[in-house]
Amino acid sequence: MVETRLKKFYSSINQAIKLAEVDYGDKKDWVIQDTEEFWQKYLKPYLKYTSTEDIFLSGSSNKNKVIYFPDGSAVIVNGYLAANANGDITWQTTGGHFFFCPVAKDCRAEYFSTLNYNEGSKVFRFGFWPKETSRGTNFRYHYNKGVEPYRVWWDGNVETLYTLCNNIGAYCTAVIQENG
Repeated sequence: MVETRLKKFYSSINQAIKLAEVDYGDKKDWVIQDTEEFWQKYLKPYLKYTSTEDIFLSGSSNKNKVIYFPDGSAVIVNGYLAANANGDITWQTTGGHFFFCPVAKDCRAEYFSTLNYNEGSKVFRFGFWPKETSRGTNFRYHYNKGVEPYRVWWDGNVETLYTLCNNIGAYCTAVIQENG
């Protein structure tokens, strides 16, 4: 069930991005203000979903969107930005994180209390950073692509990817993709 839902999510979310590009141009040129705007403009019209809710994740200063799908899975969309205590945005990319939960309840705020909670077993992290950032090559495996398994700061060595998965669950989604 997990692998089937991962494949379905990966296909559906990237199809939504491609459809949004038809309406809004190349994803590298999108200006994403926050998670809500990203959801409303670039995702909502192109995805089949049953409901949504807004949550705040531990360690995140911005609102995140949980999208529930008809097959019983869900995803948390987290537009990537940093804000100071006044709420002023201090750094922002044209993308963010997608935390996919094959079982929707694992995406509820009370279970998903930290960004590393059960990643690689119940929660699978994807990244969306189609435009190069000022952060050097850290995001290079995401540039000019859609929503992809998380590979930020990866050195390109498959063995390192396995080590990262064992130490930091965020990379396990990429290991699953490497294994087909």
